[in-house]
Amino acid sequence: MRVLLTGATGVAGLGALRVLLQDESFTHVTTLTRRRLPSWIELPGGTKASSPDSSPTHPRLTTLTQPTFAEYSSDIRSVLPGQDACIWALGSSSSGKSEEEYTELIIGYLKTVLDALKEAGVGTEEKPFRFVFVSGDGADSSEKSMILFARVKGKAENMLLKFAEESGGHFKPFILRPAYFFPSRKYPQDELHQRGGEDLGRFAAEAAKGTWDGKGPIFENQEMKRLLREMKF
Repeated sequence: MRVLLTGATGVAGLGALRVLLQDESFTHVTTLTRRRLPSWIELPGGTKASSPDSSPTHPRLTTLTQPTFAEYSSDIRSVLPGQDACIWALGSSSSGKSEEEYTELIIGYLKTVLDALKEAGVGTEEKPFRFVFVSGDGADSSEKSMILFARVKGKAENMLLKFAEESGGHFKPFILRPAYFFPSRKYPQDELHQRGGEDLGRFAAEAAKGTWDGKGPIFENQEMKRLLREMKF
């Protein structure tokens, strides 16, 4: 299966990228990024995520760059019809951002990809398109929280659920609400640049593959950890 991934330079996205490339049931991974993947990112097998001349570093990985996700280029739109799932790990701390800025980042960008996927005609009733949205612990579905992060994430979740409901069964949402995940010991550079997310990446990848079909659609932090413990990798 072919999967679309955003946020590959962040905690959840990088963890998911590595899992996706290790799992041969994923035939191709297309990452959407606002800039090239940094050279410090190490992929399974010891290869780097980017090369000096921007040539591919992994046979099952394509990276498409675009400075903003408020609209999509023709290159990005052209790959959407062939995708089977999306892991939406794009995000940022709300600290230092106005409500307008944070809303555009979390809700505006999400709406853009949902509209583009709808236009691309992804998913069928027999084989729904799986959309994995990395939200966060404390997201408020009532949208009434005094905390900006909780309020906006809750609104984004509700928008995604409504979109799925109106899709006629062509679209299957998975909403992840992670808390803290410890840095990876396998990749020493991770701890210097970010918090690790191996478990979160694994859970997101399994959701894209259909492992959690019949569960959710909202997965709290403790439930995710429990489900992973019950699996044998």
